[in-house]
Amino acid sequence: MLCLRPFRRCQLPLTERWFADAGTRRWLGGPGWPALVLDLDERPLDEYRGAAETGRYNWLAWEGDTAVGYAGCDTYDRCTTWDGSPDGRGVISSFHVPTANISYVVDPALRRQGYGTSVIAALLTCPQLAHISLFVAGVEPANTGSISCLLKNGFQPLDPTPDWEGTVYYAKRKASPA
Repeated sequence: MLCLRPFRRCQLPLTERWFADAGTRRWLGGPGWPALVLDLDERPLDEYRGAAETGRYNWLAWEGDTAVGYAGCDTYDRCTTWDGSPDGRGVISSFHVPTANISYVVDPALRRQGYGTSVIAALLTCPQLAHISLFVAGVEPANTGSISCLLKNGFQPLDPTPDWEGTVYYAKRKASPA
């Protein structure tokens, strides 16, 4: 059973080779990325692209005693569509529901074994995110592995056309309690 545990600075060595991987660099960031997200964790919550931050979460995904991936999530008071192109208009639409913007990485040695799908599923049921109504993940269209993991978890593109940064945003609304 996969579980999420808080990602701590002392665990950075566990993730170094994941972020040195060419695929991880291309889709998310290089070796400095994990330390950067932990540094951001220490800053006060702010506004990002027209939405107020309500939380920041970073976990390692574990199967038993083995770290198999990273899961990150920033939460906001709303979901915004942002146009930051040179002639961009800033916020061009907004959904006023508690929103989580998720990111995830699987240990490159363990890819194509279902861990990406499992990490996303764990995020969707994480108790710290119980207040979230909308989960969103931005993915470049060529990242077919990530798209497959999102689709298997019920995510759908908000707009299939890439935005000004070349990103398609996939979203899933959490079912309301009966």
